[in-house]
Formats: sequence, structure tokens, C-alpha cells
Amino acid sequence: MERVEAILEPFEPEVRREIVERTMLVHQGPLPPASLLRDYDAVVPGLAREIADGAAEERRFRHAMVQRTGTQEFILNIAGLAAMLIALVLMLGIVAYMVASGEAKAGAALGGAIIVGVTVALSNYRKAQGTRETVDKPEE
Repeated sequence: MERVEAILEPFEPEVRREIVERTMLVHQGPLPPASLLRDYDAVVPGLAREIADGAAEERRFRHAMVQRTGTQEFILNIAGLAAMLIALVLMLGIVAYMVASGEAKAGAALGGAIIVGVTVALSNYRKAQGTRETVDKPEE
């Protein structure tokens, strides 16, 4: 505030007041300053309430979308991991059948390929999760 006062000091009082008023019109967030809401309401009665209700509705919508997205992401992760587990069990069953039917070398080769594939898939999954956490973290 002191820096602002120092910058505005050379100006006439009327010019200072106009600069401050115009600066106050620039705002952040879903709602304009209260003085501007009062002015809107004076021109169109009930407009301030309508603006506030619209901002509250937008906030509720954003929160619901974030929650829904998080839930869907969780379900997709669980479904993907379950599908991977089912596929792994089926492949290991095929390897066991191959070994039992006398194709031990082919079964061992397929089993080794499965182990490498699962290791690579899990490694990529962990890397993707680590990248996502880095991207999702807000900057400090």
C-alpha cells in the first residue's frame, strides 16, 4: 500500500481518486467488488443477487466435475489393473499348460516374455503416475 501511495503522490487528489476507482474495477474471482454489485443492482434491481447465485452455481458445478473426474479416474485405474491381472493369470495358465504338455522350452520362453512385459508395463505405469503427480502439483 505504501508503494501505491508513493506512486500516486505526485498526482492531484481528483486524479488519484479516479485512478483508484478505475483500478478497483479490475478484480479477480467470480464476483465483482461489492460497490460494483451495488451499482448493478441500482440499475437493474436483483441483478447483484443473480450474479452471486450464478457464481455459487458455477462453483458447485466445478466441484462436482472435479469429484466426478476423480471417481472416474479411480475406477478406470482399478479396472485397468484388474484386466492386467486377469490377462497375466491367463498367460501363466497357458505357460503351465505348455510345460505340462512337454513344451518346456517354449513355455519357459513365453513365461520369460511375460515377465519382461509385465515388468515394462508396471515400470511405465509408475513413471506415468510420477509424471502426473508432478504435473498436478501446484507451483510453490
